[in-house]
Amino acid sequence: MKSILVFLASGVEILEVSPFIDVFGWNSVVGDKGNPIKLETASFGKDIRCTWSLGLKTEIDLSVDEIDIDRYDALVIPGGFGMAGFFKDGKNPKIQDIIQKFYKKNKIIVGICTGAILLGEASVLQNKKATTYFLDNERYFSQLKKFGAIPIKGTIVRDENIFTTANPESALRMAFILLEILTDKKNCDLVKENMGYKIKKKREN
Repeated sequence: MKSILVFLASGVEILEVSPFIDVFGWNSVVGDKGNPIKLETASFGKDIRCTWSLGLKTEIDLSVDEIDIDRYDALVIPGGFGMAGFFKDGKNPKIQDIIQKFYKKNKIIVGICTGAILLGEASVLQNKKATTYFLDNERYFSQLKKFGAIPIKGTIVRDENIFTTANPESALRMAFILLEILTDKKNCDLVKENMGYKIKKKREN
């Protein structure tokens, strides 16, 4: 069984979390039953507060639980707001170590919006093309150079197995991209259609 670890820092933005929960939840119901994908959430403490004060309970408490990296195929880090304390958890040596281990094992790593900053803090963006939130006077985007990254003003940027994105809107698209990578295009289109998203059909000549 394939598995995804989703790290939720305090102050995470729920719109960057829910697409992954929904897409892979729908996949378990209407997708390829022969290739189930398990999604697990982790945080420091099992109760966290999101950017807009919504409370979430996670399955793994990183302050006491250890992570077996080999159990997972991908790591997803949704972004959040600094005013809600998002970046504090990203400086924790334990999550930085987890990110580095995923990187060293060449597993998929996804940083949504300001989640890319946590990847930079863990020193995995050096000489990598990357993006992050580039509105608001580019104050987050400008940090990419500090991490040794190659800043790209794109909505979704891939460099080998590292994906970074620029805003909350990109989270849903990235969830479908990840689903397609872990399964295939046919399965991804099936999930999209069942969720109400129209699939463009190629015209026959």
